[in-house]
Amino acid sequence: MSVYEDLQARFDLPEVPPEGEPALVDVSRHVELAGALKDAGFTMYVTVCASHFPSVTPKVKKGQEPLPPTVEAWEVATVLRRPGPNSEAFAWRVRVERPVVPTLYELFAGADWQEREQYDLVGVIFENHPDLRRLMMPEDWDGHPLRKDYAIDTRVAPWR
Repeated sequence: MSVYEDLQARFDLPEVPPEGEPALVDVSRHVELAGALKDAGFTMYVTVCASHFPSVTPKVKKGQEPLPPTVEAWEVATVLRRPGPNSEAFAWRVRVERPVVPTLYELFAGADWQEREQYDLVGVIFENHPDLRRLMMPEDWDGHPLRKDYAIDTRVAPWR
């Protein structure tokens, strides 16, 4: 029995994981799932990646009923690895309408700078992170440059 099958019922994961797509987990179970995986030997924090989905009003053809706009959202995907013989990775994601997700720093020290990077570039706040501050951009930088609504033509002075 795989780790996925063991955790499937407990965390309401889909019966068959979507090909190439991490399972969607409720944000309230994010830390609990990470802890269960750590207990199962997934001790290596590989990565966290945040994505921003701005609110969009869908285009419709002439004569069609207008569709409601989508809700702004963020997705945060996390990958853990069980090192050693028969090494395997486990990935999952959470989707939120506010950019706030619990930190995994207390479980994995490797989450520290990676969560800071996602905060800095995408604007996701990792709740209870001990040192959530900019990592790559200057402290006085306005906005988060990897958000989809960040103006690509934002003028900035050169800096090193």
